[in-house]
This record gives sequence, structure tokens and C-alpha cells, in this order.
Amino acid sequence: MTTTTGVDRTITKSDLLKSWFLWTMFSHANYNYERLQATGFAHSMVPIIRRLYGGDKEATRAALKRHLAFFNTEPELGAVIHGITIAMEEEKANGAPITDNAINSTKSGLMGPLAGVGDTLTQGIVLPLLLALGISVTGLSATNTGADIAGVKGNILGPILFIVLISIWSLSLTYFSFMQGYVQGRKI
Repeated sequence: MTTTTGVDRTITKSDLLKSWFLWTMFSHANYNYERLQATGFAHSMVPIIRRLYGGDKEATRAALKRHLAFFNTEPELGAVIHGITIAMEEEKANGAPITDNAINSTKSGLMGPLAGVGDTLTQGIVLPLLLALGISVTGLSATNTGADIAGVKGNILGPILFIVLISIWSLSLTYFSFMQGYVQGRKI
């Protein structure tokens, strides 16, 4: 979509992938007690903000400042908030009457409920199941700690299986949530 100024303000798949990757890798990189995940959120929005406001320093500054407001959610399922926010930013950049307050209110309204559902799903169900699977593959039990005089017993495939499966779960859920947030956010 081009605006009346002739500037293309459409998010590309590449922009979405860069933003998703930054959120996935850095969502917990810079927690602080004032804003929690806000710096990770703002960092993940950089490719989007560059695409939408790259030539306008004031709009870029305002967008980054907007995304430094307090933010905290579960990173996998909560990634849907990013997709919705990106869709709102795209509409705003193309002239839709979306206020900064509307964007921040949407983020604030979704972060709590999605954190509750995401934490329950990931940390309460999936993580314990995958840990139990990994432990069972190692061949260890509560009565057999695995240590003996010669070294450690157990199958190394247990921890490897756990790491592979939890990574697949996390990356798949984050990607799906992020992209669906963008697609559904554009429809809203």
C-alpha cells in the first residue's frame, strides 16, 4: 500500500520474520523491574518501525518510545500480541486513526490473559511431559540416581530428546502465534 506521499508502508514477510526472530531470541534478554520485557518488545519492533517510519525520525522515535511501555507476557503464546501490534502499526503508518493509547491498551489488555494461558500450557503441561519423557529415556529412576564409582549411567539421548522437542514446541508456537496475530490483527 502506498500513501499519498508515495512511500510504501507495507510490512513484508522478511520484516515479520526478522521481528519474530528478534522476539524469540531476545524476549528475556533485558528484564528490568520498571518495564520487564518492554526493551525486548521494542527491540523486536525495530525492523517493523524501520519499514514503516524509516525516513521520519520523529515518527521512528515516537514508535520506539511507544513500545518501551511496561510489557510482560508469556513469550510463546503471547507472541500473538506482537502480530496484532504490528498490524496496528502498519494501519497507523498508512493513515488509520489509531492512537498510541489504542496500541498500548491493546498490548496491556492482552498480556495478562495470554500469560496465564501460555504459562499454564507450556510450563504446566508441555514442559513436565517432555521432561518426564526425557528422564524416562535416560533410564534413571528415583531409586537409581545414575551415579556409580565408574561415572554416570544413563542414556544421553534423554536430554537431547528433551532439548530438541522443547525447542520445536517453543519455536513452532511462537511462530504460529506471531504470524496469526498479524493476519488476524489486519482483519480486525
